[in-house]
Amino acid sequence: MKQIDEFNRKLQKVIDGILIAASIAMLAVNLAQVAFRYLFHASILWSEEFSTYLYVWIIFFSLYAACRERTELNIAVLSFHDPKRKAALDLIRELLGFLTCAAMLAGSILMIQNSLAYPQKTASLKIITAYLYFCMPISFALLCWLKLVNILHDIKALGTGGKEPFENGGKEDR
Repeated sequence: MKQIDEFNRKLQKVIDGILIAASIAMLAVNLAQVAFRYLFHASILWSEEFSTYLYVWIIFFSLYAACRERTELNIAVLSFHDPKRKAALDLIRELLGFLTCAAMLAGSILMIQNSLAYPQKTASLKIITAYLYFCMPISFALLCWLKLVNILHDIKALGTGGKEPFENGGKEDR
């Protein structure tokens, strides 16, 4: 498990770097658009489309960070104070999350196949729209991986009576 957790830490650093670079690029393009519009009374034609695509990629890659910290959106219908029951509930939640991510992965692959079979180019950038959609299978594959790791941690927690078997209270290892 330690090797998997170390791999996840390195993967998160790479994803964080991608998110930082994409955010800086989006900010720079938007600032340039504002400067060109007000200073030169001209517009960068592709800036809105480029910013939108970067924003979509940022959202999908941010899902990994949210799931790593187990802060994804959920509704607490059941809550247990008993650590073993809580670990069992966490395991069920992660299993359902994995199945959802796997279904979304399969759907996004089909969508890309259709986009490549019938290519459409974007209005300003003149690139095939499938390139925008590539963020979905990449993101859902990463989420499937993370859900499997969380499932392994939850199984280990069930084996130890529901106590956190992770270093640093479990927060960084997830």
